Amino acid sequence: MRSMLLVALTLGVLIGMGSLFVLERDAGGIDLPASRAAVSPDDRKAVVFHPDQVAADGVVEGARSEVAIRPEVAGILAAVHVHEAQDVTRGTLLAELANEIQKQRRALAAAELSRARAQLDRLRNGERAERRKAVAALEQAKNAVYLQAKADWERSRRLAETQSASRQEYDRDYFVMLRARAEWDEAAAERALVEAPARADDVAIEDGNVAAAEARLRMAEAELAKTRLLAPSDGRILQVFAEPGEQAGPDRLTTPQPVFLLADLAKRRVRAFVEELDAARIEVGQRANVTADGLPGREFEGTVTLVMPRMGRRGPQSDAPGEYKDLYFREALIDLDAGDELPINLRVEVRIRAHPKSATGHTE
Repeated sequence: MRSMLLVALTLGVLIGMGSLFVLERDAGGIDLPASRAAVSPDDRKAVVFHPDQVAADGVVEGARSEVAIRPEVAGILAAVHVHEAQDVTRGTLLAELANEIQKQRRALAAAELSRARAQLDRLRNGERAERRKAVAALEQAKNAVYLQAKADWERSRRLAETQSASRQEYDRDYFVMLRARAEWDEAAAERALVEAPARADDVAIEDGNVAAAEARLRMAEAELAKTRLLAPSDGRILQVFAEPGEQAGPDRLTTPQPVFLLADLAKRRVRAFVEELDAARIEVGQRANVTADGLPGREFEGTVTLVMPRMGRRGPQSDAPGEYKDLYFREALIDLDAGDELPINLRVEVRIRAHPKSATGHTE
């Protein structure tokens, strides 16, 4: 019994050593690349490790990341002025919400501003020349009446001294003269008021009214602008998610989808996600090769133009069964020399010509 156990143990050891020898022979002493997420299990046996390269997954972008365009306020789309794959420039009107109320509020604010400015101009310019002439003529007439009344009173005073006029006639002419003098003074004061310049406090009040009207107009224009979707930059409409008559809003609670997706396609770039083991090996200026499964035999050259100063956990997923989901990535942007035919968000494989890694794990 003991000899049988010994024989079985010996056979197990021999089988294990033979299996190990076969595995080493098939592998050929080749190490797998550090970027495991960039290689699917079906392709690993065909990969050749290059110590001076960093493998990473990536996605194709435009000159800037694509932008989801939504209105600032919720409403019903009244018009959509662009279509998919259309090139637009910054400030192009893309769509409008129903905004008749906002337009009327703007018109009302504009009318109030015009009225406030007119009142300020009237105050600064003073009365019209015709009114000034009329007031001056009235003053002269009142002055003539006063001079006539004064002459009558002086005559009555002289007659009263010689007993040729009664006291009653004297008093009557005296009070007529006083009333004429008061009316003349009133006319003179009216003329001075008409010809006087505007007071500083009155001008300040009207200036304030104009400023308030201007602010109300700006508010009305801002509310109206919120109903108009403008292109934030030059680019191309990638997708249109809504049509006239549908609801649109500023957040996902209002509408799950934006109205438009816009991207600047002046050039193509790749956002590569480098695993943390290779994060220190990449730097600006390094050259890179980009390939895609959907374009067999095609290879695109590019240059690393930006390396993010922080690590992150966001990265494209290849959905491969053996893919690691909990790795940290360092993002790098690669400007492609060509590749305008590459669609946005295409998942690609990237190999960056980086510094080789030594046996201690440091770059040389």
